[in-house]
Amino acid sequence: MTTSKAGGEGPNRAGGLGPVGEQRLSATDLTMLSVDGALRGMGAAGFEAVVLTWLSERVDVARLRAGLARLGTCHPVAASRLVEGGPGGPCWRFRPGAGCPLVETELSSPTPECVWEQAARLLSTPTDLTAASPLRFQLFHRPDGRDVFLMQYNHAVMDNTASDLVLREIDRLSADGPAEARPAAGPDPIRDYLRGFPREVRRKATTTTARLWGRSVRGGVAGVGHIRPSGPQSAEVCIATRRLEESDSRALRAHVTKTCGLPSLSMAILGSAFRAIERIEPAHRAGAPNFTTGIGLDLGLRGRQGPLFGNLVSLVPIRVPSEGLSDRAGLVRALNRQMREHIEDKADLGMLQWITLLSRRPRDDVRWVMGAFLRNRLSLWYAYFGTLGAIGDRFCGAGVEEVSCAGPSWPAMGLTLLVNQFRSRLLFQATYAPEAVSGPQARAFLDLLLADLVG
Repeated sequence: MTTSKAGGEGPNRAGGLGPVGEQRLSATDLTMLSVDGALRGMGAAGFEAVVLTWLSERVDVARLRAGLARLGTCHPVAASRLVEGGPGGPCWRFRPGAGCPLVETELSSPTPECVWEQAARLLSTPTDLTAASPLRFQLFHRPDGRDVFLMQYNHAVMDNTASDLVLREIDRLSADGPAEARPAAGPDPIRDYLRGFPREVRRKATTTTARLWGRSVRGGVAGVGHIRPSGPQSAEVCIATRRLEESDSRALRAHVTKTCGLPSLSMAILGSAFRAIERIEPAHRAGAPNFTTGIGLDLGLRGRQGPLFGNLVSLVPIRVPSEGLSDRAGLVRALNRQMREHIEDKADLGMLQWITLLSRRPRDDVRWVMGAFLRNRLSLWYAYFGTLGAIGDRFCGAGVEEVSCAGPSWPAMGLTLLVNQFRSRLLFQATYAPEAVSGPQARAFLDLLLADLVG
């Protein structure tokens, strides 16, 4: 049993009235909004994610509410509403005086499983962005005297690499003192980025990217569970979690450094994820010879003091044939080499060019294209966020124990894996759609993945 109460959205006493205006969506933001719309059209809840800050004690609620109120003032997009029918296309319409509300929930159990059930419930609930803010906040009071602060956000407003920076901003704004905002993104930072490359380079990169994505899915893609790519689907998702403690995480980093010459863990985790899928659903039995996913690539446009909101990443395909999975060390080297080659071929630039071209098409056309892409199954939706440590050791007066994240899933995908580091520990969250992937399958996937990483 849980009980909840919500804070108000009245005048922003912490920082005065916010500016009147709106923020247009960039080309990449528009594409993320199209993904959100396509998922809703398939029956899923949308393109949302959550970040959980696990605290060692009760948070200072008054201070937290003040920080959220100031967030809505200094960054009015956080408390905005989506307007799709304007003459200039979709935009985030600001709401002067509206802070970011906080919903407090008393949990009946102190267990992490109870917290993750609440997070899964939120990821399973469709949210209309014309009536709700793109960022929403919950505070879970556990009966053992500890709190968990949850931030939920729609991918159309920002990419995942900004999540812990937003948490740090909330903590900064919760303290006494001036509440200046970080700089906002320009009208379209991705278009500005693309214009830095000659047209012929962009054209070649676009062709290369289309070829790589086509190769990635040709012949079939292996994955976990029973996939039903069309027809009515449930919005419900569940979350399974695992962690790799500091000693094993440290040993893994040493192994990857020795194997590849650099301590980059993303491809090592992906390789073991593919190997875990193969053990659960052998590719030869499924008749799907490829293991493939898309990897987000940070463009370095944000920095430590750049804009918080907006999507400043690209996406490149990674593919492994089933016969390439047998040698774990060789697989990790091959994945790292493939990623370097794709970057050298400017596949990330080509993807941005495709996104920009799509953003000029009618909205219904783009949603149809995104729906077709989302139904053309990958092996899993995967992201590695590195260290979520920007928040620091304390948040709004409470000690920080851990920061972890989870993303959406939908039946045509079946399984989403988000991984992050926190204080040298690796944290694994698998979101799965129960009508496609069962709980035992999702937990077996994580167990096999971790066993492969430490083996």
